[in-house]
Parts: sequence; structure tokens; C-alpha cells
Amino acid sequence: MLVYAWGLPLAFSILAWPILILLHELGHAVPALLFTRARVTMYLGSYGDSENSWRIQVGLLEIYLKKGSILWPGGMCVYSSQDTSKAQQAIILIGGVAVSLAIATLGFYGTLMFDLHGSVKLYMALLTLLAAITLITNLAAYETERMATDGLQLKRLITGEKAVAPLSPELQALIAQSREVAIDLGYNYISTLHLFLADCAMPYHYSLGKLFFQDEEAQQAFYEQHRVGLANCNAGSLPLTTEFEEALRLTPTTQRHGLCEVLHPCHLFLAASGMPNSEFSRVIPEPTNLPQRLLTHYRAFSELGIN
Repeated sequence: MLVYAWGLPLAFSILAWPILILLHELGHAVPALLFTRARVTMYLGSYGDSENSWRIQVGLLEIYLKKGSILWPGGMCVYSSQDTSKAQQAIILIGGVAVSLAIATLGFYGTLMFDLHGSVKLYMALLTLLAAITLITNLAAYETERMATDGLQLKRLITGEKAVAPLSPELQALIAQSREVAIDLGYNYISTLHLFLADCAMPYHYSLGKLFFQDEEAQQAFYEQHRVGLANCNAGSLPLTTEFEEALRLTPTTQRHGLCEVLHPCHLFLAASGMPNSEFSRVIPEPTNLPQRLLTHYRAFSELGIN
């Protein structure tokens, strides 16, 4: 009797958790689809791990379902906020907890109205309770080891507060090298094109040259293809293009793909890949599904922190 009294609620709670995560992420994804009319990626059971997940495509909605246990740690919804207003972003953030609690509550009410079996009532009651608890924990403004809660992201959206993280030595060196590339190719400004070309020549093992070029000859040909003049060795400081500055501003937001204490080159390129006006997105070889290709590449080298 004791096993039944405690075992059934425990089993139902375990079964309710993945349903709650699904409802929560759909609460983010559906308004994101309506507002952006662009691809939205939903991770169920991970914080961005596409390698160990099944992929499901439903129109513009891309779903990655974690393989293995149903004891999911959580989920994540990724969309481009470039063309959305603050009000729309707030609706997307609140949608997760609001939709999951609303559907769970209506479901529980339905079991009472139609006097369904006691086990169904118990399951829906536990689902509603879990939804209420996650509403409180998700709307609290704090940062976990993986990412900021919906509440903290909402607070930053309303107050204009920006996530602050220092630049890694690798990212600092890359930005400095992008200036050298711009000067060598005859430019009088620095864009994310030069950032990409600089990254391809960097010595670290996760360089994008390995992703986009078959060999050094192809990489060098691409480099020379973007030369506009002789190297100006006497050039002083060069201005950043507006799209480069915007990518830098957006870089901290890409920590949602795997929270790190410092910002790495991967974060800057993920930010640039989500900008339709970035030079990086415009000139990249085979730009199809660029953000996801970058995520897969960087995860192979464990560059994004915890998934």
C-alpha cells in the first residue's frame, strides 16, 4: 500500500516532466514562429545538443529530441530576435511558463468536469503542480550554470541590462588579427568578413577554415578573391562596420547555447550568423542553415560549454 501511495505519484511525476518541457518550449516556439516567420529551433531534453538527438522538421519548426532517458534536464528554444520588438520578445519569454501552466490547469479542470479515472486526475494534478513550480523558478531572475532563466532574460529586456562577460584571449587575438587582414587586403574598415578570414588562419583547432574549405589552397583562393587593393602598411586604427559592432553587441546573447564564463570566437560568429546583414553570412561558402552548422562544428570541439 505504501509503495502504491508513493510509487504512483513518483512515476506520474517522472512521466509528467517531459510533457511539461514540451509544453514550455512550445510556449516559446509558437509565438516566435508567428512573430518572425523564420526558422525556430526547439531542443527537448538538452540545452542545444543536436548531435545526440533525433531531428524532426515541421515546417519552419526544427525539433531536436534527446536520445536515451526521458529524465530530461530541460529544454531550449532558439530563434532570431533581429526583427522582433521588445513586446514580442517579452511574449515569447513569458509564453513558456504561461502556456504550460494554462494547458495543465485546463487539463486538470477537464478531468474533474468529466469525472475521469482517479489516476488521470492524479496525473493532471501533478502536471499542474509541476507547471506552477516551474513558473515560479523560471520567472525568478537568476543565472544557472547553463543559461539565464526566462525571468532574468525578461528583466534584461525591460531594463536594457546586458549580460556582461569578458572576452577570452582567443577572441581578443582574433579581433586584433581581423584588423591585420583588412589592412593586408586593402580595406579602410573592418567587417565580419575580415573576422572570418582571420579566423580561418588562426592556429586554434576549431578554426572555421576546417569547416568551409577542403584545403589550404581553396582557403587562400577565397582570401585573395576578397582583395580590393595593395596592403596599406601605414594604416592606423580602422573603424568597425555597423554590422561588426552589432555582432559584438549581440555576442553575449549567444551564451544561451552553452553558458561560458568568458566569450570565445564561437559566440561572436554565432551572433553574426543570426544577422541577415552581416558580411560573414553574405560571403560564407554554402550559407544554408549556417547557425546550426556552426553549433555542430563548435560542439565537436567542446567550445560552447555545458549542453
